[in-house]
Amino acid sequence: MTSINQNTRVTEIHEPDGKNDLLQQVENGALSVVNSYLSLGRLYRGIICNNLRQYVLLGDAAAMTDGKKGNADDRWIFTENNPGREMQTAAQLAAISRVMKGFNDTLSVHCLNIAKEIFEAQNKEKDANPRLLGNRLHAAVELFLTTGEKKYTDFILANQQAALQNINQTAWFISRGVEQWRKMKDKKVQRFCQELAKAIGGYQENISKMSAETPYGVPYRPAIWGAGWDIQSFAFRHYFVNKAFPGQTDKDVIWNALNFVLGSHPGSNQASFASGVGSQSATTAYGLNRADWSYIPGGVVSGTALIRPDFPELLEFPFLWQQTEYCLGGASSHYMFIALAAQHQWN
Repeated sequence: MTSINQNTRVTEIHEPDGKNDLLQQVENGALSVVNSYLSLGRLYRGIICNNLRQYVLLGDAAAMTDGKKGNADDRWIFTENNPGREMQTAAQLAAISRVMKGFNDTLSVHCLNIAKEIFEAQNKEKDANPRLLGNRLHAAVELFLTTGEKKYTDFILANQQAALQNINQTAWFISRGVEQWRKMKDKKVQRFCQELAKAIGGYQENISKMSAETPYGVPYRPAIWGAGWDIQSFAFRHYFVNKAFPGQTDKDVIWNALNFVLGSHPGSNQASFASGVGSQSATTAYGLNRADWSYIPGGVVSGTALIRPDFPELLEFPFLWQQTEYCLGGASSHYMFIALAAQHQWN
């Protein structure tokens, strides 16, 4: 339903261009990450406005820049030495490579090459931080799913004890490889699948225990920030575990997470966190039009915050980013995913 032209930098809503909008959005993000890596030789941490006045701009996003290089409104790009985040990005690029195949094949190849390069570089480091092993396992799973190469399964098998001992953190991405591993005749792989199935029992026991702590049926241990994004993120990850181990895990928590976001949450304000979804929703939000006390349909806010010691709050006030901020990655995207997951699981 949207026309997007990367070359002319023109986007028009309600003007179909015959291409899948979600794939174009993945492409847009991947182009930024890949081209920055090719230019800098490393990943960037962020791109941001260079002054306060530009940062607080309200209104049309197109007014943030005139599109000309080398003048006062150029953004700043900054990097960091963060091996953990690099490996997370390697996992994501490996997955994006699959998504872009057949849509933008050149970008797909770049994504995979960069993911491989980051993975191999860190594995060669003799003093690699053991705390980052989870991120490396995640990247190995995605690289295996993309390439089918044995060396990535071998890496996982070589570190299976760490994966199993930290099952609460690793279950979701390890489960993504189970369908393929179950088809392999390798005895070591089959034993790993069996050990993984045993460990999933402990994972589910932990989920059940935390979900029983509140009436909402999901793990809910909020800090001062709205917990809606965290709960969506949990449901997104749990979907993959439940898909791989349907008989050992509870699918209801995905439905409960969706209900939480749509209004079954603490506080007197029972609005849906997804703007425009539900009979009552967050229609005063921290988006680009926040100065108008308005919203963007489909934006998903972080939601009800917990003011210490135990006061739940979701104010109708657009400048509380910790309650009403919009975000695409991990907010709108996770909401769409768990809505589709719930539809899939209960149909």
